[in-house]
Amino acid sequence: MKYLVKICGITSEKDVKAAQQLGANFIGFVLVQKSKRFVDLKKLESLSMMISKSSRSVALLADPSDDFLKRLLMTCKVDYIQLHGEESPKRVDEIASLTKTPLIKAIGVEKESDLLNIRNYENSVDYMLLDSKVKENGRLKGGRGISFNWNIIKGFNFNKPWFLAGGLNANNVIDAIKITGATMLDVSTGVENEPGKKSIEKMKNFIGRVNGEFI
Repeated sequence: MKYLVKICGITSEKDVKAAQQLGANFIGFVLVQKSKRFVDLKKLESLSMMISKSSRSVALLADPSDDFLKRLLMTCKVDYIQLHGEESPKRVDEIASLTKTPLIKAIGVEKESDLLNIRNYENSVDYMLLDSKVKENGRLKGGRGISFNWNIIKGFNFNKPWFLAGGLNANNVIDAIKITGATMLDVSTGVENEPGKKSIEKMKNFIGRVNGEFI
């Protein structure tokens, strides 16, 4: 089984290099100003140019305007756009049409009925991402290091590839994989020393655990 790892919330050249060298498949950058891991377009422009062919860059946005999306794609190397706000299915279709860029849609999960929301977006995006349902000002908040009850998605029939996010770290990722069947893992807080500053040791341990290098 091939597992893919997304390291999200990267803010420095040092961490971009380290994540890629350790084998991260996706490198995520947060363009939401309220986030402790926020990077602006100027910073993303330089960081995204460091992404090698072995990795993919992901720009995490929340309810972006058309104007912002155009500026993003004009200035930065973006392989995927991750939508982490309250975007409606119609808005996601509009973003897909405007950007012609593969999309990831984050869905907050707290109870089984939340999974019904996945069906509203699957036809519009390339990947789904399931995160813990922590909201602030109506927006799904990532990077809190909080897990949801993984048993909720046990056996759920996904129609699109999907990432598992929310509170993952090297100590619980194997249990998460066993319970959910996830093959794509998204981690941020679980590989940090402090918000926005990744730990090479924690990234190495997480990726190694996922790839079966450490029992």
